[in-house]
Amino acid sequence: MTPPVDSEARLQNLESAVAHLQHDFEQLHQVLLSLQGDLRLIGQTLSKFDRRLALLSESPEERSPEEERPPHY
Repeated sequence: MTPPVDSEARLQNLESAVAHLQHDFEQLHQVLLSLQGDLRLIGQTLSKFDRRLALLSESPEERSPEEERPPHY
């Protein structure tokens, strides 16, 4: 049989546990905010690469060598 725990000690234990949980929750919140910023930056970088890839995959304009003037003109 377990010894009885008085109400004051039980309340202190619960308050301590809640304080630890609040601290852990705040730390997790800060990590999530940081990861959200990282994801936003990665998304922006990916969009830039997508635009560059689209430009590179476009067919280059065809030029006629006869229509181009030499650089010394």
